[in-house]
Amino acid sequence: MSMILYYRRAASVGLLLVALLVSCGMQPQVPPHATPTMSSMFGTQPTIRPVATFTDASNDSSFPQPTANPTNVAQATITALGENKLVVVPVYDDALSVGWSLTNSFQTIINLEDRSHVASGHFAIKAQPKFNTGTVYFTLDKTVVKGISRHKVQALRFYISGGDNPIDKDAMTVAIVGSNVYPYWVKDDTSVKIYGRVTDGQPVFSETRLSFLGINKSVPPKTYVKVTVWLNDLIYDPLYTYVTGFYFKTDKISVPTFYIDDVSLLMQPDFL
Repeated sequence: MSMILYYRRAASVGLLLVALLVSCGMQPQVPPHATPTMSSMFGTQPTIRPVATFTDASNDSSFPQPTANPTNVAQATITALGENKLVVVPVYDDALSVGWSLTNSFQTIINLEDRSHVASGHFAIKAQPKFNTGTVYFTLDKTVVKGISRHKVQALRFYISGGDNPIDKDAMTVAIVGSNVYPYWVKDDTSVKIYGRVTDGQPVFSETRLSFLGINKSVPPKTYVKVTVWLNDLIYDPLYTYVTGFYFKTDKISVPTFYIDDVSLLMQPDFL
């Protein structure tokens, strides 16, 4: 009982002391609260790259309006600089640029001066696969004065059409190829390897279907579609020093005839 009386008296003394302080205009000192810590989930969030967005090629004022509006056609816009800030280096614009060749194409009849379906200018490339599988292969030859450094190339851009016919989104693949030794294309070049993976007899460079390049549905007839292939987004590609070529390959699904126009590489401004 004596302990209970002791605590009651102590409490009474405490209350009396507070009352005296208040009556004298003084506020009792209260220890400040510690600043609460912020959970990491509320901290600065990492920057998320935008997903691919799609641009109707018929809205591009530099090209004639197609006779049919394309639906769900695309241009990937994932890049640090932005496509409009890159340097456009032509590969085909009514004619092949110096150093480029199509002689390594196979199982495909090619006309470099077709007038029937043109995106811009006077001509387009007409490609007629002889079988279901045919390849239009753009390669740099030995006449190139200077190689094209891979780290300077941001993207491959082209316009594609099926002419009077649609192109199925899974009917064609696109691949960019390169070398660690040669600044030009060399047949059976094995200088690029993917370490930890057996690549004998297998493609070293990824073949990307149109469906992964923004073509969600078939390319409509009589319509050109702009496609931009960002090299840094080809996550299955190996590291290499020089870009030496690229190709379009039809696969499994028959593509009677297709047309390619205004083919170019998008380069960093300091590519020279």
